[in-house]
Amino acid sequence: MTPNSLESTGPGTFSWWSSALAVLLLLGGCDDPPEPTPRSRCEGFRGRTLEGASITGAELVAASGQLPEYCKVSGALPPSLEFEVRLPSSWNGKTVHAGGGGFDGFIPSGDVYTQKGYASIASNGGHTGDVLDGSFALDPQKLDDFAYLSIHRVQPVAKAIIQERYGTSSTKTYFEGCSNGGREALIEAQRWPEDFDGIIARAPAYNFVELLLAFNRNTRQLSKPGANLSSAKLVALGKAVLDACDAKDGVADGMISLPSACQFDPAVLRCLGAERDDCLTSEQETSVRTIYSPFVLNGATLNQGWPPGGEADPDGWAAWITGNGNATLSLSGLFGSGLIKFFITRDPDFDPLTFEPNDWLPRIDEVSDLVSANSTDLTRFRARGGKLILWHGGTDAAISQKGTDVYYENLVQAAGGLAEADTFVEYFPAPGVNHCAGGAGADSVDLLTALENWVEKGVAPSQAGLVAAKLNPQTGETVLSRPLCKYPQYPRYNGSGDVNSAGSFTCVNP
Repeated sequence: MTPNSLESTGPGTFSWWSSALAVLLLLGGCDDPPEPTPRSRCEGFRGRTLEGASITGAELVAASGQLPEYCKVSGALPPSLEFEVRLPSSWNGKTVHAGGGGFDGFIPSGDVYTQKGYASIASNGGHTGDVLDGSFALDPQKLDDFAYLSIHRVQPVAKAIIQERYGTSSTKTYFEGCSNGGREALIEAQRWPEDFDGIIARAPAYNFVELLLAFNRNTRQLSKPGANLSSAKLVALGKAVLDACDAKDGVADGMISLPSACQFDPAVLRCLGAERDDCLTSEQETSVRTIYSPFVLNGATLNQGWPPGGEADPDGWAAWITGNGNATLSLSGLFGSGLIKFFITRDPDFDPLTFEPNDWLPRIDEVSDLVSANSTDLTRFRARGGKLILWHGGTDAAISQKGTDVYYENLVQAAGGLAEADTFVEYFPAPGVNHCAGGAGADSVDLLTALENWVEKGVAPSQAGLVAAKLNPQTGETVLSRPLCKYPQYPRYNGSGDVNSAGSFTCVNP
């Protein structure tokens, strides 16, 4: 029976129809469709195409431990950019994009954000492979994704997924990354300032090409006969540095909090007779000086060199620089080799120990323009109200804190002075901390909450007062805390009180 036939019937017929409809409703014959469940909402993404991306997987992950229930959506963009979006069933309304590391090639975990109820985004940087493998750079499309496109390309897809899952967009979208992820953070602020409301760049490898060229310089020096340092010599060097510089911040606490006052000269360890584990030969002294010194190419300083400190940390110089006696197998040796072979010479058989940078200046400039995040022009990011937090460990054996010092100083100058820069960027060195974490210093601090308070409430991190902690890895208890001071200030001991407590230190100017 059609609506038109109802119009032609009499009152009795219509009454019968109404009664029949009521009975059907009571019997459940016209029930409303059931409310979608978190599982059905999640699995509904499977096999679809969104914003040019193929959705390759969608599964509801049950709550476990500290992780709440969340939907994991996996996808891919051509040629080989893979990504993951995590959607907590109980969402806080915000999103964090997590940066990668090394040469990328993997999707970093979003656990830390999922635990707190954020939707999170992460990608493989445009290719799949080992974090130490730079061979992807021989493919121009994959190189472009790694260099400056991957984060930006994933954003529209992730936003569409979030919008569909929750029926609304994120109130705020943030980015946090360390190392190469810190470079990605600054690429976003410089080239794609509309993508994020706030950005955290930890230990940023912003001068990526120049940094890896400095890696190669160090490796070439340490690979000379008798030039490398044994573990025992690194211990002796680390002790000599602390003896000379540790107490200059007011207390001998096993870390250098005032690096500008450290004028260490490795000549104090020079072997005066036969070589021993506690002294340096002439060639080894040259190696130490090389590592400490700026890397200069064609009259320009491309990397600031590494400051004294952290030499004895087994996860520091031994892992990153000396390679426990084989510099070519150190992490910096391997990354430097990848740059030389696959980014600069584009010859997988090239011997990085024979590399002469002056022979490759045009190509170095070309790759740097593509990959490095050297620009200090953040005009557009600042104009839209974006906020940037910089952080760097003081004994980072991978990426020197001195480089971030200089980048921040140049950023302040480009912004028109400190007062102008303070409206959108603050920088916090972390004394005694190794690459992204580890070392003797307080390496744990919640910068994301500090960024949120700045973006959403107008309270700058330095106004709130940041405190960093070192946690016992077994118990999670705090064993050391320090105030995190806005550059160029440093935490100075008050002269009394527990040296392991932040309350015994005050942020002061050098």
